[in-house]
Amino acid sequence: MAAPLEIRNSASGKILPAIGPFLIGGIFGFGALQGVAAGANGGHVLWIALLALGFLALGFFIVRGAFDTSVKVTLDQRGFRDARAGDVLVPWNKVRSVRLAAGGKGAAMLNFELTEEPPDAIKYAAANAFGLMPFGKTTVHMEISSLDVRGQDMVDAVKTFAPHVVVRR
Repeated sequence: MAAPLEIRNSASGKILPAIGPFLIGGIFGFGALQGVAAGANGGHVLWIALLALGFLALGFFIVRGAFDTSVKVTLDQRGFRDARAGDVLVPWNKVRSVRLAAGGKGAAMLNFELTEEPPDAIKYAAANAFGLMPFGKTTVHMEISSLDVRGQDMVDAVKTFAPHVVVRR
């Protein structure tokens, strides 16, 4: 039997996306300081300062995941489990197909088509918001761009653990 594949967060997959909010927060912060120095209306300066704090907080929220070393996704002979989406085991016998949303290293999503609706803990997770729509009710979306593994490696692991699962392109 193959060893379980335990996947953690990627530091670069968490730090690089945080650059944008930090940059925007810095720009708004500089604008707020300029407004205070120029004697602008206090209400407008307050709104700009709150926007700066909001963007900086978003940046810190995103980057904190880079220091989280716990296992996020597990693939083994029993099925797959995503700690970010309910941490519920989905057995391979309930998986019909898997599809890599975009090929190569830039893949952002791994989509699992199930034979039935996923458990509620997975269905109502943020990554599966489309499952609440009238279409795609049996599809589980797994975000992989922030993990420390390539999408093709995950597809290869699915082929190893569940050869009956169809790989769609």
